[in-house]
Amino acid sequence: MKTDFTPQVREQGGPILLLARLHQTLPDLPAAKFDLSHIYPDRLSISVYDDLAAFEAWRTALGFGAPTDKHHGGSSWLVVEGLVDDVPVRLTGFGATADVKALAAALVTA
Repeated sequence: MKTDFTPQVREQGGPILLLARLHQTLPDLPAAKFDLSHIYPDRLSISVYDDLAAFEAWRTALGFGAPTDKHHGGSSWLVVEGLVDDVPVRLTGFGATADVKALAAALVTA
């Protein structure tokens, strides 16, 4: 389906430059999956799989607050959104249900 709105690569400039800055300033953070999308061209999405300690390292480094835990079917994840250098960032961490619930509860009470 074609729409009237087709974003340009220039609209992804903020997330692209932010990712480059994160690479320069935070090189010791755990590796993650990074997504740029034509649907949300101004947003950088960062995902961490099966390593909630890595999720926490990213969350802390980005200065984000407590995440929300989500569950659907057999999948569980934490998600938190914020601005970094005026770029919307969505950080998601996937893990075992018990671990996701435990970390979410610990961060709410912290």
